[in-house]
Amino acid sequence: MKTLRPITLCLLLLAAVGAFAGEVIDGVVATVNRKPVLESDWDEAVRFEAFMQQKPLAAVTEADRVGALQRLIDRRLLEMQMNERSPLAPSSQDIRLNLATLREQISGAQTPQGWTSLLAAYGFTEPALEANLRDQKQVMSFIEVRLRPNVHVQPEEIEAYYRAQVVPDMEKAGLRIIALQELQGKIHELLVQQHIDQLLDAWLHNLRQQSQIRSTITLPTVPSSAERAGLGGN
Repeated sequence: MKTLRPITLCLLLLAAVGAFAGEVIDGVVATVNRKPVLESDWDEAVRFEAFMQQKPLAAVTEADRVGALQRLIDRRLLEMQMNERSPLAPSSQDIRLNLATLREQISGAQTPQGWTSLLAAYGFTEPALEANLRDQKQVMSFIEVRLRPNVHVQPEEIEAYYRAQVVPDMEKAGLRIIALQELQGKIHELLVQQHIDQLLDAWLHNLRQQSQIRSTITLPTVPSSAERAGLGGN
C-alpha cells in the first residue's frame, strides 16, 4: 500500500478542517419537515427585512433576528403548499418596477452610486435583492389566491367600521367628515385584508401543528399578523 507523504496528509487534514468549519459557519439552525434552514438563509432573511424597513443592521436586535427566523419558517411552510411550477411568480418586469418604486422611496437611492452603496450596506447585490422580492411576492400572491375567496365582508361590517373607526379619527384630526359612500371601497378592502390576516394566522397554526419543526433557537409560540411583516411588505 502506498503511504501518504506527511505534507499530503497535512493538506488533506486542512481540507477536512476547512470543510467542517464551513459547515459550522453555515450550520442548520432549523428543520421544517426535515428540510434544513441554514444559518445563511436566516442571515439573508434578517438583512432583507432590515433593508425593506430601512433599519440599520447595527440596530437589529436579537428579538428581530428570532422574529425573522419564525417568519422564514412560516414562509417555508407556505412554500411547501405551493406547486413547484406556480403560475403566481411575478414577471421580471414586475420586479424591476418594484425595485424602481423602492429606489424612489429611499433617500439617496436614486443615483447609481447611492443605490450601490445602499445595497452593499445590507450585503446585497441587485440580483440577490430581486430574488428576495420575487420570493416574497410569489408567497403573497399564493396567500391572496388561496384565502381571498373565503372572505366575505358584509355591508353592515363596513358601516360599523366607518362609524366606530373612521368618523372618530376624522373628528379627532379636525377633518371634514367624508360620506360612507365615498370610502366604502377602501374600507371594504381594508376589512378584506384584516380577514385574510386572520385566516392566515389560523392556517399557519394548523400547518405548524401538522409539521415537524425543529430549531436550535427558542422561537415565540405563535407570531401575530403584525409580527409577520416578512410575509407582507412592499
